[in-house]
Amino acid sequence: MSLKLYNNPKNSLVLYELEDKLNFLIKLYELKKFPRVLMLSGNKGIGKFTIINHFLNYVYAKENYDLKNYIINNETNFYKQYVSEVFQNIIHLSGNNYKNVKIEDVRYLKKTILKSTILKKERFIILDDVQLFNINSLNALLKLIEEPKSNNYFILINNKTKPLIETIYSRSLEVKILLNEEKRVKIIKKLIEKNNLEIFINFNFTNLSPGNFLIFNSICEENKINFEGSFLKNLEILLNLYKKNKNVDLINLIYLLTDYYFYNLKNQKLCSIETIIERKSFTINNINKFILYSLNQYSLINAINRKLFNE
Repeated sequence: MSLKLYNNPKNSLVLYELEDKLNFLIKLYELKKFPRVLMLSGNKGIGKFTIINHFLNYVYAKENYDLKNYIINNETNFYKQYVSEVFQNIIHLSGNNYKNVKIEDVRYLKKTILKSTILKKERFIILDDVQLFNINSLNALLKLIEEPKSNNYFILINNKTKPLIETIYSRSLEVKILLNEEKRVKIIKKLIEKNNLEIFINFNFTNLSPGNFLIFNSICEENKINFEGSFLKNLEILLNLYKKNKNVDLINLIYLLTDYYFYNLKNQKLCSIETIIERKSFTINNINKFILYSLNQYSLINAINRKLFNE
């Protein structure tokens, strides 16, 4: 499966270890107690959108959703319209790779939700990466939430990368999505087995979410990066990729690669803790400067090489 497919939770046809959260949403819906504003909060890649993905397939294609095994049927008319973003009862606004959603988008949303829905069914407005909306957009959003039409429901996805204004919390039913270590590892292993993946990164040394594992592992596979290989060679590949495509996933993978290198260095006990801390701090600070000031990646590699191997 390509990186493009991994980046889209709508392709997550099987739900693992989060069945209780889905069942809770289904129960609220069936009892006609689904909140006007629902917010799912948790780390990015933990499965929040996947839960919503399965919930929507249950609502609009109930007869074809496998509730026993929590599997989406991707042959239904609804699913095909949903993934193509042409199903009119679902509106999806996203932070779009860490760019602020503009006030014009919210105005468009206001105009859209005033229209009637298909077959008078519920309309779900999904606001992904809600913490990235700018303050003007959030204020406009609050006005929409205060007096929604009876069949409009807001679902907010909060990835907790930035603080969210308190008034959003006060108007929402917040459901926190958490994974303990056992479930996290279990989900990743199931995804590896289901997709027949070759493993390029160590997911045990850090609290890497299942979604981020899929994305990072795919990047490594496509670019022949192996965490057990040369740190500087891998770093150079990722820096070159970032220069061409300013993607936040690449930055997060660079930080993960750096953490793993110094984690191994510590375990090998080849130098003092103080030296490791100093060299890691130097490396991270220079990577930060590279990102902030768009510095030359080869100069950065040379500086890190001198610090790590020539001192």
